Amino acid sequence: MSSRQNRLNGAALYLLARFTSKRSRFQVVGLEHLRAAQALERPIMFAAWHGMTMMLVGFFANHYDLSRLVLILPDDWRGEALVVFASKLGVTPFPMNLRGDASMATARQLAKLVRQVKAGRDAYITPDGPGGPAYIIKPGLTYIAQKARATILPVGAYARHGYRVPRWDRYVMPYPFSKISVQIDAPMQVNKDEDLTAVNTLLTQQLHHVAMQAAANYYEKPL
Repeated sequence: MSSRQNRLNGAALYLLARFTSKRSRFQVVGLEHLRAAQALERPIMFAAWHGMTMMLVGFFANHYDLSRLVLILPDDWRGEALVVFASKLGVTPFPMNLRGDASMATARQLAKLVRQVKAGRDAYITPDGPGGPAYIIKPGLTYIAQKARATILPVGAYARHGYRVPRWDRYVMPYPFSKISVQIDAPMQVNKDEDLTAVNTLLTQQLHHVAMQAAANYYEKPL
C-alpha cells in the first residue's frame, strides 16, 4: 500500500473515530479511580484489551488531556496510517517493534519509551496486541511500569451496536449514536523487585473484570 493511501486511511480512521465519539453516549463507571491515579502524581499506563481501543477514543477525548498521552503503535505496515490517526487525535505516536524480537533495536526502543514515561508522560498500551493471541498479556507493559514507577490503570469498554471485525481480537468499531459503556478499575502499582509474572496474572484478572463489568453496566436497568 502506498504512503499516500496510508495517510488517507489514517485520516479516515480519525474522522470516523471523532464522529462516532461525538455522536455516542458514554456511560463511565470508575472515574474516581482515574482521579485517584492522577492524585498519585506518577505516570499512568492505561491498559485495555486490543479489541476495545476504538470504543475508548471518546472516553479519552471527554475525560482526559490527550496531549499527555503516548500511544504505542506497531512499526509494521499498519504503522504509517496509525501515526496519522494518533497525531490527529492529539496524542504522541510511538511506533515500536511489538513482535517480541530480542534485538538491540527493540531494546533501545523500549529504553526510550521507559524514559518518556519516567519523565511524566502517560501511555496507552494494549497488552495482547498487536497480533494476539487475545487476552494474553505480553511482558512489556508491566516491565515499563516497574522501571518508570508508573501506575497501571485497567480500562474496559462495551458497545452492543458496532461492527465486530472477524479476527483474533473481535475489534469493535462502534456505530455512531451508540451507547458505549466504560469501566475503570483501581490503580495498580508495581514494586521495584516484584515478580512480573504474578503482576501479569493479576492484571489479566483485572482486565477481564473491567471488560465483563462494562458489559454488565451496559445492560443494567437504571434505578
